[in-house]
Amino acid sequence: MPVYKNEKRNTWYASFYYKDWTGKRIRKKKEGFATRKQAVDYEREFIEISEGQCTMRFSSLIKIYMDDSKNRIKLSTYVTRKSIIFKHILPFFRNMAINRITPTDINHWQNWILAKNTKKSAQYLHKLNSQLSTIFHFAERFYKLKKNPVKLCSMIGSTKRKKLSFWTVRKFKRFIKAIDGQEPFCTIFNVLFWSGIRRGELLALRPSDFDFEKNRLYVSRNIVFINSKAYLSSLKTDRSERQINIPGFLAEMVKKYIQTRNIKDDEFLFYYLPSYLMDKIRLYSVKAGLQPIKIHDFRHSHASLLIEQGFSPLLVAQRLGHKDVTTTLKFYAHLYPNKQKKVAKKLDVLYKNNIE
Repeated sequence: MPVYKNEKRNTWYASFYYKDWTGKRIRKKKEGFATRKQAVDYEREFIEISEGQCTMRFSSLIKIYMDDSKNRIKLSTYVTRKSIIFKHILPFFRNMAINRITPTDINHWQNWILAKNTKKSAQYLHKLNSQLSTIFHFAERFYKLKKNPVKLCSMIGSTKRKKLSFWTVRKFKRFIKAIDGQEPFCTIFNVLFWSGIRRGELLALRPSDFDFEKNRLYVSRNIVFINSKAYLSSLKTDRSERQINIPGFLAEMVKKYIQTRNIKDDEFLFYYLPSYLMDKIRLYSVKAGLQPIKIHDFRHSHASLLIEQGFSPLLVAQRLGHKDVTTTLKFYAHLYPNKQKKVAKKLDVLYKNNIE
């Protein structure tokens, strides 16, 4: 490897030629490495990435994959993906050539993951396995990898979701009673329960998002948290931008809250970290004698309330801002079978009333 030492600076540098995607031979120089090994590693990785062969090391593929992901997904999704890959995937496969990784290697990785993640959920383990498969699929599409070795192995984890946690109206009223009118928490949790909006949508609310004459809420923004820092972001899906008709009492509650605090139209209603809101949920839940739920479970509570009231999956999907009805049924289908007996009885009556 053509690496050299800069005697004056006591550092190393790499100076070499590589071929770009057109086949043109180009000289590359990079200085400032503390050790010879760092300079050698830089050159090797640079050439592997620029030539784009399936003989490249897994670490080089990850660099390409993450650079590509950064331009295609939301920042919050990118940060989550990077955390998963750098913690659970890259350490195991780092120096392996991607075309030399076998199903046996995948199986060893799966056992390694299972051994060090005994407390993780089945859904999380499945997510790790799927992420690894996606990386190899990327290599198949763009770097002529012949086979995705992950697909030749059994999956770990499961896509089966845990039983949803939610509160009935009666439990929610016990919770609100324990808050005893303390603001902004009384307004915050009422908005979550009676509108079904997401946590990030709640924290992005401004007075201008409400039409108090029509009792309507406009959802158009989202806030995500990365390392406890808030970022204004686009909504989760295209269908997430929506209008929600809210009950009159909730509209009056929000209106009073805005007026009392003199919140301007372009100011956020609530300035709180999700962790702080969870602390309040735990505090008031214990006070009310309830099992605490998560912030997102207020959304589940709203959905279960709508279903119990007999509203269709389509209406629930529209109100929650789901991409389509399939998403709604994926989460809440188990709540609908309770209506099956009523359907059967109505069909029985219909049959008997129309016998000739």
